[in-house]
Amino acid sequence: MISRSVGALMALAILAAACANSAAEAPTGSQVVAELADYKITVNVPSVKAGAIKIGVRNLGAMEHSFQVLKTDIPPDKLPVDGASAKAKEDGKVGEIASIPAGKSSAVTLDLAPGKYVFICNIASHYQLGMHAGFTVDPL
Repeated sequence: MISRSVGALMALAILAAACANSAAEAPTGSQVVAELADYKITVNVPSVKAGAIKIGVRNLGAMEHSFQVLKTDIPPDKLPVDGASAKAKEDGKVGEIASIPAGKSSAVTLDLAPGKYVFICNIASHYQLGMHAGFTVDPL
């Protein structure tokens, strides 16, 4: 016979396992998928052709994140940072998702011109902790 405490621990373990992979799938029709983890961003493709692009963003982290798209020639890890707010300056911003709760996904469709872009999370200090990725949009 299983004691109540062992049964409670087993139930808790099953619940934790079920929640471990609960992040929503990327929204249907996303040409680019950006995955946010706590302090990194990965992108499924390094570049796309110019035009209307649907970017699906999955927050796989344990906390809320944001997603900003900046058109810039500055390397992803060299954006200027405002010391007072602990946020990267958003010069060249072409789009964003202001808030993505942990375990959720969202999407933004942007008309992107050829050039270099940086994807960032701009919640205070997240950029400096590594939440940035470079991305290229090629001419048609």
